[in-house]
Amino acid sequence: MKKVTNLLLCVVVLASLVLTGCQPEGEGAKITKAVTIDLWHGWTDANELALLDAVLAAYKEAYPKVTVTTLAVPFDQLKNKYTTEASTGGGPDLLIGPKDWIGELTNAQLIAPLDEVAKTVLDELNPAAVEANKFGGKVMALPESVEAVVLWYNKDLVPTPPKTTDEMLSMAATSGLALNTGFYHSVGFLFGFGGQIFDANQKCIFDQGGVADYLEFMAKAKASVGVLGDADGGKLDAAFKDKQVGMIFNGPWATGDYTRALGADKLGIAAPISAPNGGKFAPFLGTKNIFLSSNSTGDEQLAAIEFMRVMVSEEIQAKETVAAGHIPANGSVKVSDAIVAGIVTQTQTASYFPNEPEMGSVWGPAGDMITKVIEGKSTPAEAVAEATSLINAANQK
Repeated sequence: MKKVTNLLLCVVVLASLVLTGCQPEGEGAKITKAVTIDLWHGWTDANELALLDAVLAAYKEAYPKVTVTTLAVPFDQLKNKYTTEASTGGGPDLLIGPKDWIGELTNAQLIAPLDEVAKTVLDELNPAAVEANKFGGKVMALPESVEAVVLWYNKDLVPTPPKTTDEMLSMAATSGLALNTGFYHSVGFLFGFGGQIFDANQKCIFDQGGVADYLEFMAKAKASVGVLGDADGGKLDAAFKDKQVGMIFNGPWATGDYTRALGADKLGIAAPISAPNGGKFAPFLGTKNIFLSSNSTGDEQLAAIEFMRVMVSEEIQAKETVAAGHIPANGSVKVSDAIVAGIVTQTQTASYFPNEPEMGSVWGPAGDMITKVIEGKSTPAEAVAEATSLINAANQK
């Protein structure tokens, strides 16, 4: 009797799959009936739009019965529009957006976890990138690409890149260094000197070691001969492109500008810089992401997951993603471009970029902490104590 029951159950399941036109569990689904899914994005760059067009074409070829409608929304309006629409059960099935939206959208229950519905897609990706998109123990966004601040150098001015912070400052005297003193661009040194932002309970622990050493380094670097220290990224970029300095800390988003200004053959990416304590420059690991709406269900969800699969497929990532200036999240992609390879190497020592909402209270006090020390208005110990207190007070409200 048990065998008969099991056989009947199998028949029912198979019949259901025939009717829905899809495979079980939503992965590798063969979508055979007309479905429409919606995707919203804020991309305006021509290379990124070309990437999106390539994904849409590849998806249409694989799933001719699925229609994908896209809506471009000004980036500064995109999150608010999505939140408003999704909160009432509407909005798109898919949303392209940055990593720092993960915490807010997860807490609002507006995006769906991907651990189960897209497991085989996630398995193809850089594990660090997947880990970076976790919140509350679940993967809440698919990383389309990764990014991290790196040390760029002009080979005409810097034939051999520095390996340590001491070498870097010494070489700055003759070659020049553009050092972004903003928190985001310099946080790799905070981690490199042994500092941390939060403990396991999201309490700020700037005052528990390493951060004061980082601030001392920033003050020393700012005062060093040949170092242009500033939080104005545009000013620093201009100095590098005009060959006034031979080194600069910036991310992969600068690739196009630097290539046009200096030529790809003149650009290099230094290996992660070592601090005196043996730590490595460990910037935030950023991700460009595609989110699955919690409102997307049934055939639309299956179709949306397959769109994600195409977007991070080896074929798309190896050609179109790289052409768009993005660093592939698919670990199977063979990287031949030296710039891309250098950035990938830096991502391997990158640090977790907190998705938790408490991170929102860090930026202001952390930036002020750096400024007060490099301007001589506070000692590192005083600045650390003040920033720690302000951040924890803000997060207790």
